[in-house]
Amino acid sequence: MGGENLGRERRHIITLIGPGQAKLGMRFLHKGGTPKCEDCQYRRVCIENLEPGRIYKIVGVREKTLFCDAYGMEMVVVEVSESEVEAAIPSGSAIEGAIISFKTPECMEDDCENYRLCFPEGLKNGDRSQILEVDGSLRCRLGIPLRRVRLLRVRS
Repeated sequence: MGGENLGRERRHIITLIGPGQAKLGMRFLHKGGTPKCEDCQYRRVCIENLEPGRIYKIVGVREKTLFCDAYGMEMVVVEVSESEVEAAIPSGSAIEGAIISFKTPECMEDDCENYRLCFPEGLKNGDRSQILEVDGSLRCRLGIPLRRVRLLRVRS
């Protein structure tokens, strides 16, 4: 249960972020740009190289800043990588190091204590993901044996 990435290198991406968030280890959900971003000269590095709906982790902070017209402030140049995501998966699939195709369950219990793990932000149905760590069992209202895991999406 070491949680290493088992030989898979995480790709570093250069992007821009507000100074209040530009801290090593900070995680954020990329939601895409605003209409003001359409004509921005920094759009390619700031918006287009990140995928909306994914969670990224800041792995490097650079000295360079660039002025953002959309937000009217200096943005910090940072290096990010796609972050691991906590999720719930069926116990039978929960093998550390395994590559799985993540699937959300057929469940409508949106008030369940495990809902955010069964439908985690940052992962989409069908994402190929490596199981970095297997944690404890989870109680499921539908009686499905589940385990809490940390997943990292892998590229095909």
